[in-house]
Amino acid sequence: MKKQLLSILILLIMFVANNTFAQNRSDNVSTSGAHSFNKASINAKLIPSAVPSTTTSSCMSINLPTPSGWTLVNYGTGTPIFKDGFVNGPNIYNDKEKAMYFDASASANTMITQVYVGFAKAYAATPTKTVAIRFYDGTSGTPGATIGSGTLSMATIMTDVTNNQYSLIIFGTPLTLPVSKKFFASVDITALSFTTATKDSLSIVSNSDPQTTPTATWERQSDNLWYKYNSASSWLLNISLLIHPFLTQAPIAASITIPTGTLCTGQSITYNSAGSTSPGTYSWFFGAATTSTTTGVTANTSYTSAGTYTTQMVVQDACGSFGIATKTINVNLSPTANASTSQTITCTLPTANLSGSGVSTYTWTGPGITSGGNTANPTANMPGTYSLTGTTAGCISNVATVILTSNTVAPVVSIASSPTAICIGNSATLTANGANTYTWSTSSTATSIAVSPTTTTNYILTGTNTTNGCFGTTNFNLTVNNLPIVTASSPTPACTGGTGCLLGGGAGTFSWAGPCGFTSNLQAPCFPFNLVCQCAYTLTGTDANGCVNTATTCIAINPLPTVTANSTASLICVGSSVTLNGGGATTYTWSGSVSDGVTFSPTVTNTYTVTGTDVNGCMNTAALSVTVSACTGINNVSENIAQFVVYPNPNSGDFTISLTGTNKTPSVEIYNTIGKLVYKDILTAEKNNFNTNLAAGIYFINIIDNGKVIATQKLICK
Repeated sequence: MKKQLLSILILLIMFVANNTFAQNRSDNVSTSGAHSFNKASINAKLIPSAVPSTTTSSCMSINLPTPSGWTLVNYGTGTPIFKDGFVNGPNIYNDKEKAMYFDASASANTMITQVYVGFAKAYAATPTKTVAIRFYDGTSGTPGATIGSGTLSMATIMTDVTNNQYSLIIFGTPLTLPVSKKFFASVDITALSFTTATKDSLSIVSNSDPQTTPTATWERQSDNLWYKYNSASSWLLNISLLIHPFLTQAPIAASITIPTGTLCTGQSITYNSAGSTSPGTYSWFFGAATTSTTTGVTANTSYTSAGTYTTQMVVQDACGSFGIATKTINVNLSPTANASTSQTITCTLPTANLSGSGVSTYTWTGPGITSGGNTANPTANMPGTYSLTGTTAGCISNVATVILTSNTVAPVVSIASSPTAICIGNSATLTANGANTYTWSTSSTATSIAVSPTTTTNYILTGTNTTNGCFGTTNFNLTVNNLPIVTASSPTPACTGGTGCLLGGGAGTFSWAGPCGFTSNLQAPCFPFNLVCQCAYTLTGTDANGCVNTATTCIAINPLPTVTANSTASLICVGSSVTLNGGGATTYTWSGSVSDGVTFSPTVTNTYTVTGTDVNGCMNTAALSVTVSACTGINNVSENIAQFVVYPNPNSGDFTISLTGTNKTPSVEIYNTIGKLVYKDILTAEKNNFNTNLAAGIYFINIIDNGKVIATQKLICK
């Protein structure tokens, strides 16, 4: 398409038919007589901005855009519709051409530059078949001498129909109108056939009968004579076809200028169309170039292969006229410069040898050097990138580069220590960095070494770069810290069942662990404990350097005193006195506003508790009951009243009842504070030991004889 410019197709707007083409290609009907026809409506073609339609003093388009009064249709023959072909194309009557008459005598334009044709239906089993667009002298009112023509392939028309677009023919050399400026434009369909087994189809869109504006359609029938459609010998239709000639007074002239001198592959080549007359829009076609097409007054492209290339430029002016210019250029192959591989200068190789090939002339450039030969010899103090370019037959090569590296610097070695300081008994890992091989002052050649000095020690490292033999040294002073002197003690003895205290020293932070799941991070923790948790408590102390040491201790324990509660009488009459005395401790405190060793006169039966404290500050308790009786009846005097003592009281559920004043074997009943019987037994001796497993709380003990309570006392369990 790029070289055959006369068949360029200008894409217009979409053209969509309202019906589906269903031609029966198996019929082969050839009859004479009157023409019958059907029609099918189609959507009107609108004219996009891509198709100029403005009539000026220097150009004009005929019937484009289509006149507003036209209704576009498809006309066909046969039933069902189009069975026998198209009125405006191949049909059973073997019509040869369909033409439109144009009268441009009122226009100053004298040339035809292109023509647009609107096809609605198209088919050919052989798409290479062609349709000619012909122009005839119309001075006489009928088609006369040929003015000129162009061709469209059925493949092109079928593609245009599929894409719903106009088909276009451009005349590279405009056709000259006759002096009368009256002419015919026809679609020659003699290459197509509708009277064979495989039928061709082609329909030119028309307006609807009788919207003939400005002229009627003509056809050349099978007898090679021309007839108007509105005649009795034709279709009796007054219609106009969508055939749109473009006229102008002066065609556009296209011109291309190309650069002079040697042109090479890979080189940007600039084309210029500034010499064209009446410029408008430009389309460039470069053939086998890197850039296939572009637009604009100037265009740039390049070629990857040497050879001869033809470039076309199509310029379209505001009238829609086209001009074509063609230029041929020769492109030479640009050479490829090759450079030696990158090199490294070391202490033992102070000079590099750079070489090139592939071109006729050479130019080396780099740090501190410019050379015109194919070799260059920079030294160790000239590292960097060296570039080689060359020329062959006037074409410049690519740029080949060589990187020259200088490797004569001693390695900078370092030591990483983890950790950076240690405590006595711990170790550190020293890791070397910055070289290829290493030697330590310990004689080790490993990259990493583990050390456990007992004092602060300086380690020396030598690192060697095996690529150039250079070496560097460094050292690291590893600090060794002493362990803290950790102490653990129990400064204040505890009482059995009380609170114990520990004391740590010699560190910054403390962590205790001991029996019975004990843990604490306090320096001096105090906590409740029992006798089985006395030993041993371990303290782990950490100082400011993170060094750790341990110490152990036990809790010092003082036993509780065995406290007793004694009274001068356990049963008294109202108004009588009694004295309570504690024993087994150093000081005593009684409940109920009673003082130890002080005589008082209780008025009601009561239980009294004494708390005794020994010299170590440890305390214990005991309790007794004093029964107060009215002593008014003779039975009270004569009856043998039982007296009993419960001890220890308070207790943990294990206690002894001492019973006097009766020679019977009474029973004992224990009630809780809500009056529920929780324990019952028989007293068999003056002293009876009981293990009741009672829960902590307050209880009441009744001595029962012959169903009668003869004594009562409060019991405290803890």
